[in-house]
Amino acid sequence: KNENALIEWLVLKNDGSKYLLISKYALYCKPYNTSFKSVTWKTCSLRKWLNGAFFNNAFSVEEQKQILSTTVTTTDYSTVNTKDRVFLLSSAEAEKYFDSYSARQCQGTAYCFAQGADNARNGNCNWWLRSPGSSFRTARYVDNSGISHGYSCSVDEDTIAVRPALWIDLGS
Repeated sequence: KNENALIEWLVLKNDGSKYLLISKYALYCKPYNTSFKSVTWKTCSLRKWLNGAFFNNAFSVEEQKQILSTTVTTTDYSTVNTKDRVFLLSSAEAEKYFDSYSARQCQGTAYCFAQGADNARNGNCNWWLRSPGSSFRTARYVDNSGISHGYSCSVDEDTIAVRPALWIDLGS
């Protein structure tokens, strides 16, 4: 029930002093976009929130200095690069870093469920990916059983959880 609780992170990739992290648990429940309209990762409200309010509230000034501004490539109907400090995994990244259905399953936090995330009987929830769905009004997600390929829903769906990802540099 505490939005400011400590975040547990999983290391997805170690690249020297740089690490790709994703939250161990689904932290929030937010739509990919606040309104039902054609959007991409570059233009969705979730990206703006992750790199604005979430970034500023979840991390101290010292932690913010360690979070890298990363070129994030999203392939939808074209390839678009964005510069993000915090992002969602793409469909391909979810399958690369989590190599099985069980590895992609994610438990939600109490705060996430209090915000309305769909809660499977086992505590797992659906979580957003940045990849588009079958149209610009849909986005992909990983379902509560860990299946990530082919599932998409309306961008304004408000029962899907958020697992932030980011790169940090612990060097120097």
